[in-house]
Amino acid sequence: MMTRTKTRTIRLQIFTQTSPKSAFKAISEPELLKRWLLDGASLSLRRGGSYSFTWVGGPTHAGHVLEFVPGKQITLTWQWPGQEDLLVTRLKLEVEPKNAGTVVRLTHSGFPKQERWVDLYGGSIQGWTYFLMNLKSVLDHGQDLRSQYDW
Repeated sequence: MMTRTKTRTIRLQIFTQTSPKSAFKAISEPELLKRWLLDGASLSLRRGGSYSFTWVGGPTHAGHVLEFVPGKQITLTWQWPGQEDLLVTRLKLEVEPKNAGTVVRLTHSGFPKQERWVDLYGGSIQGWTYFLMNLKSVLDHGQDLRSQYDW
């Protein structure tokens, strides 16, 4: 018997030529998050810790650290500004050594399958794809691809 889930999950990954240590720092340290993802960040790197991420152009995400494995994984609650009481999802970022570099995996889970959430799910796929490609560019080439016109 096949069980159907009630939620959707985004699974994306990139390969970078950098070390797992450098890749993990890029996904977990506030100053480095600003190089490829955010305009501002505070993040308490411990289970139960809190975070606040400010996007270029204004909106802020805030939530909690659900899991933290130093050098390997961080999982956060993820809520959208103005919808905090409607939807809480989970964002997991992981690094894994691979050949002479690192695989960075992103898993964003908990998107309801109802039609009202389709745009948010699709927009999240686009956004995370864009930002992971930017992370790869920053790690492998030192180049931030973001533009003021993206916002």
